[in-house]
Amino acid sequence: MMVKMRYRLIKQVDLSVLLSWVLLFFTSLLFTFNAQAARLAIIIDDVGYRVSEENKILQMPVAVSIAILPNSPSGRKMAEKAYQQGREILIHLPMAPLGKQLLEKNTLHPAMSREEIARIIQDAIQKVPHAVGMNNHMGSAMTSNLSGMEKVMQALSRYHLYFLDSVTIGNTQVTKAAMGTPVPVIRRNVFLDNTQTEAETRHQLNRAISLARKRGSAVAIGHPYPTTIRALQQALATLPSDIELVTPSLLLDHQIARKCIKPYESKPAPTTQLEYLKMIKKALSNSVIINALNRYMQKLLGNHPTKKAPDKPEIKHATENKVINKTETRPETDQAGAQKAKDACANF
Repeated sequence: MMVKMRYRLIKQVDLSVLLSWVLLFFTSLLFTFNAQAARLAIIIDDVGYRVSEENKILQMPVAVSIAILPNSPSGRKMAEKAYQQGREILIHLPMAPLGKQLLEKNTLHPAMSREEIARIIQDAIQKVPHAVGMNNHMGSAMTSNLSGMEKVMQALSRYHLYFLDSVTIGNTQVTKAAMGTPVPVIRRNVFLDNTQTEAETRHQLNRAISLARKRGSAVAIGHPYPTTIRALQQALATLPSDIELVTPSLLLDHQIARKCIKPYESKPAPTTQLEYLKMIKKALSNSVIINALNRYMQKLLGNHPTKKAPDKPEIKHATENKVINKTETRPETDQAGAQKAKDACANF
């Protein structure tokens, strides 16, 4: 008799209420998976010379960023168009290579004075409006020279720009040169098109995706070659659901979080359907929506959970209100980088 009454009670429940709970359930599931997505940043270098190809790049997802050569004929025009889209823009600053390639105007050399480097950087910033970052065009001779890159970082300290190290040489000094300055640095992981074929670009993009899954994020750099554009047009339309396409600046926030939050051991991806379902169950076990839905259904069935005693007033430990009395000050020029990291971690 009791079972029949419960069954009739369930049938009388407003279907719209149940549908609302189901919708909330799947929303929770979606947010859970998005939180676990690996981040991939793609930057297209050498923008400003190939308008036809570059317009095709601007038709790609807005998270694909562009790096503009400051003295290119169409650089400013492309910067304005990209800015209107909300696309992230970098200054692709020419730097001296080890070889004897044809050099752009105002290419930085290690022997340049601090003032000359500062002037060139200021000029580049004026020619590439709306830029939020900078990366090196060629530059193996420059980026491997600590003294030269220290001059670059000192000049960049006046602006709110990050530096993306294209890593064109193994012993790059970019990160070391930025120490003690407020300039954030990120590094390139994969070049998409050292060999200009669609197959190679797809292969390198898959490498970048694998790195992102393994490390949490990855940075890939390509160029406005026809083969690169065709490969990206196809690949980005079918990007795996566990990969989130992001701008480089978002990876800076990710790096800060990794430094501030206690690291955890990454676990291998599930290989069977059972393992996958177990992962979903674990991810949603503490979901507020799921717990509320469970309580709601128990109420409908008459299985009221045992009432808990009223919670006691929360007692705050003395350590929560403890004030740090260390007020030692250090020279700002020597501790700028450390102070920046400290301020960033205050938000975590």
